[in-house]
Amino acid sequence: MLNVPLYSCETLTLLTVYVSINQQIHHFGERFSKRYKNRIYCAISRKNTRPFSQSHRKNGLFFCVKYFTKQKGAVLSMLNNRSVRGALLCIFSASLWGFTGTVGQFLFQEMGISSQWLASNRMLSAGILLLIYIYWRKGKEIFDIWKNKNDARDMLLFSLIGMLFMQYGYFLAIGHSNAATATVLQYLAPVMIVIYISIRYRKVPSFFEFAAVLCALLGTFLLATHGNIKSLSISPLALFWGLLSAVALAFYTVFPQKLLQRYDTIQLIAWGMLLGGICTNFVAPFWRFQGALNVVSVSCILFVIFFGAMLPYLTFLYGVKYIGPTKSSLLASVEPLSSTAASVLWLNTKLEWIDYAGIICIIATVFLLSIQPQHKNT
Repeated sequence: MLNVPLYSCETLTLLTVYVSINQQIHHFGERFSKRYKNRIYCAISRKNTRPFSQSHRKNGLFFCVKYFTKQKGAVLSMLNNRSVRGALLCIFSASLWGFTGTVGQFLFQEMGISSQWLASNRMLSAGILLLIYIYWRKGKEIFDIWKNKNDARDMLLFSLIGMLFMQYGYFLAIGHSNAATATVLQYLAPVMIVIYISIRYRKVPSFFEFAAVLCALLGTFLLATHGNIKSLSISPLALFWGLLSAVALAFYTVFPQKLLQRYDTIQLIAWGMLLGGICTNFVAPFWRFQGALNVVSVSCILFVIFFGAMLPYLTFLYGVKYIGPTKSSLLASVEPLSSTAASVLWLNTKLEWIDYAGIICIIATVFLLSIQPQHKNT
């Protein structure tokens, strides 16, 4: 006898309804798949494609792979855009500069290395390596700058006033305070350039330039005094070297205009670093190393040379080539932000709210100077 299960009338009714609903759902799914699946894929890939084969419809993995392949292509297409590539190069360079200051602070505080020694030999090593790179590309053309007396004189002034004190003063300011404060103080240079141009050419500053000067003064005041006129919240030497590096950066930016019309920027930077490193080696020669000598310290020193002095200069110049100097200078304001973030998160540098207010005021000067209207020559 067959064991046939017995169902009640209510059970049979429910089974009948279930089978009917299941058939309708299955039928609807097949119709939807045939009608819309190919349209969804076309919308994602943004181009007409032939319909899926029956085997492809059954393979969801194929659909996912094709989707993400198209997304990867979109990302690569975006990176091929000159503006996007230039912006990324400038942000990358500025971030490296900012993080280099924090690595220097780590070497001074944790490894006992002299800030004078690091600044001096960073310039010397980077200058030698950059000149080797330029010689490999251009040969003996790198010596053309010394064949003209006026160019040679300007190159010496650019190296010994601009490059030397910009690099040397920056690292000494870090040694007497921290990377965040030193980097922000150096960013007073654009305001100093505005003041110089206004005095030199008897030009009244625009509204945005005047606002930038006020923001710079307020930011420096907050950083240096914490709002208390009677005392300094940072070392006087830190304030001195930080402001000196800002003056040197302003000179470094304004002075070599004639040289830039005749020679490559990277060539001027290479000679400037070499000459600045040679001069500062009389104060802190490379053979008088002080501090811990181990894998960590050597790795950090190499990072400061290669990723702090060589690579970011090259990548930033390519960024300027792609997006122009105005946008590049604006994106370079990432440098104090990256330096501050690295100092606080990595080295546990303690900053009060008034320090952050001063940092924001000084960084705001870059934005104010970048948004001022450009007057066309008529």
